[in-house]
Amino acid sequence: MNTKCILFDIDGLMADSEQLTFTLIREILRERGLDMTLDFYRQTIGVDQKIGARLFTDTYPGIDGQKDVYDVFETRYEAAVQEGRLSPKPGLFELLEELDRRNLRRAAASSNVERVAMANLRGIGALSRMDAVVCDGMVEHVKPFPDLFLKAAELLGAQPEECLVLEDSTAGVQAARAAGIPVIVIPDLISPTEETLEICLARMDSLLDVRNFLVENDIRG
Repeated sequence: MNTKCILFDIDGLMADSEQLTFTLIREILRERGLDMTLDFYRQTIGVDQKIGARLFTDTYPGIDGQKDVYDVFETRYEAAVQEGRLSPKPGLFELLEELDRRNLRRAAASSNVERVAMANLRGIGALSRMDAVVCDGMVEHVKPFPDLFLKAAELLGAQPEECLVLEDSTAGVQAARAAGIPVIVIPDLISPTEETLEICLARMDSLLDVRNFLVENDIRG
């Protein structure tokens, strides 16, 4: 492998944010006498916020998915992060230290809006460890389109084939594939399908496994 750069997803990959997001959105809906199942929430993971908003609007009568759900969520989420309710995923900082030792540059590429993506990175103490951050609003299309990863590679001065993507979602894996970038999937709330696994370089259980992979294959920038 000619890997020089690592491209990280944020939600569910770097930050243990999906469970917190589910909890907060469920609270917002319950205040209106509604409820949300985990299965429904899984449909919103890794997709453009506009698509997620439409899902809420179409599913819950009288609800505007953007105004009543996501706008309220973003404010509450930032407060929750400031309260220390967000944790890094296991192995994140061990992996980042290994990237430093191996001179591997890195970027975060998230389908989330900038406000939330930056709050996540700050909340887990990883913002200063990124060489670049790309999120919704900075490219034309988010995952499963390749734009985020292609922009991240460009900002790092790398070709797609010189990068390695780390993802937890199907949409993210599809985006990496469309960008022509090898991808390792580390599942969070959603187990990957066989079709998803077929287009991955590997399936791993944690970011510690990624660190070990880099060491075993002596991947350096």
